[in-house]
Amino acid sequence: MQSRRDQFFPNTEVLGKDEMRITALGTGRPFLRPAQANAGWLVELGNGDKFQFDFGYGTQTNFGALEIPYQQMTAYFATHLHTDHVGDFAQIWIGSWTGGRTKPLEVHGPSGPLEKYGMKHFVTKQMESYAWDTDTRVGLLPAVGAEVNVHEFDYSKVHVVYDRNGVKVTSFPAVHIYDGAVSLRLDWNGLSFVYSGDTTPSYFFVENAKNADVVVHETFNTKDQLMSRSGYDERSAIGIGSIAHSDPVEAGKVFEMVDPRLAVAYHFFNDFDTAPEMEAAIRTHYQGPLALARDMMVFNVTKEEILTRMAVTSAHVWPNKENREGFKNARRAERMAMSRWLADRQIFPKF
Repeated sequence: MQSRRDQFFPNTEVLGKDEMRITALGTGRPFLRPAQANAGWLVELGNGDKFQFDFGYGTQTNFGALEIPYQQMTAYFATHLHTDHVGDFAQIWIGSWTGGRTKPLEVHGPSGPLEKYGMKHFVTKQMESYAWDTDTRVGLLPAVGAEVNVHEFDYSKVHVVYDRNGVKVTSFPAVHIYDGAVSLRLDWNGLSFVYSGDTTPSYFFVENAKNADVVVHETFNTKDQLMSRSGYDERSAIGIGSIAHSDPVEAGKVFEMVDPRLAVAYHFFNDFDTAPEMEAAIRTHYQGPLALARDMMVFNVTKEEILTRMAVTSAHVWPNKENREGFKNARRAERMAMSRWLADRQIFPKF
């Protein structure tokens, strides 16, 4: 690790060849607010690979602020098909295509108990719904950028679903409302990142998160916070906060059982007046190293240390200044022709 600066400035640090960098692209709840996007985590490795785990609404705005060329992204993984975890699909697909990606998009996600609940169905229908958007771009943009390779894997098994370039990603079932959700573990170079997605506490998670370096586990706000701040009645607060999700006391118990080098709690509204109560609840069981996630929190992980900082970014970045020649020279397909009566009404004819 080359820097001990208290803040992370994108494109100013070379990632060490034995180093992992994890960035929280989205840490909030299913509805958006300016301070927190939906769920999404970026993992960059010293071998050059870059993965995103979940791509909920708003995560791609934060990704863009990091000024990482879309061409450098290796693959995207989804834990389940709730919109706050996959809502930015159009952005990772079409946004990255318009932004310079000249290779197919690689997307991995779980199957479901029925075909319509699986990743392939989701991507197929998303692509169909954006037909006008993508068909009208094909002649202007590289044709290959419209392609999506979907890698659907069995949600019900504990198994390696990605094994390439020294990187292994393992999927295991998550207990979240219904069949079809998973949690994920990435192992590379003796370092590991475990991401719960959405889940209530489960032995699946504890068994598969053991001996991990960074463990990100979801927790919703406390019942009292959900009632007083979100206006939920008690029954709804309990149902959403501890039946569909893990409450902070439960998340703390999971952290205690897993005993990671660093525990990271996410999926709650992290404010100055909610964080102390959230931490106190987690500390009911867990006394180890803990971070309460915020958007753009960065974790540099080596075998020697884990450095936690906040990224400093601009709101006026121009993402993707790389791959200009590749983008210019990539094959274009024939562009669709608009109706003659429509083209003839142009003031400055172009068609």
